[in-house]
Amino acid sequence: MTPTRDARTAKQLGALAILLVLLFLAILRPTVGLGFGALHSRKVQLGATELTVPQGWTLSYASGKMAISKPCYTIFCGSPRAGFVVETNKLPANSDEVWARGAEKVLQRLYPDASIRTVAVDSGRVKCVELDATADGKVAASCLNSNLRLTSTFKGESELKPVFYQVLTAAHRVE
Repeated sequence: MTPTRDARTAKQLGALAILLVLLFLAILRPTVGLGFGALHSRKVQLGATELTVPQGWTLSYASGKMAISKPCYTIFCGSPRAGFVVETNKLPANSDEVWARGAEKVLQRLYPDASIRTVAVDSGRVKCVELDATADGKVAASCLNSNLRLTSTFKGESELKPVFYQVLTAAHRVE
């Protein structure tokens, strides 16, 4: 007894559907690996400061630093779309200018052809040194919040830099 043409076609379509689902899951493998932690915003504490990690961003701690990154959701890119490190600074009070000169020198050394500017964010509460797009098309910024004694450095896609600034400006001291 031989299967009918319709039964064979149905079997082939079922196999094709399974292959398409497996291909789709393989392409989205990095997204599956994120877990539930990145599916919603969450508040985290670094020393006496509370920060909010945005939805879709991952978080890791290492040596008193917090690394926050925006992952690529497919296998077609080899690195996160953006990331930044936040840490408590050990500079003495009123050393904003010392920090700014140091940040400018570091960014200039790393990216000699980029133009650097200093900006104030959140009514001057956060001071940042920024540079335009690097050779790989990413932007970078290094910021200091002297009230909370936090320093942070960002590198990534330019459209994600406002998220970085939002995390820094929403940070607050925990009582």
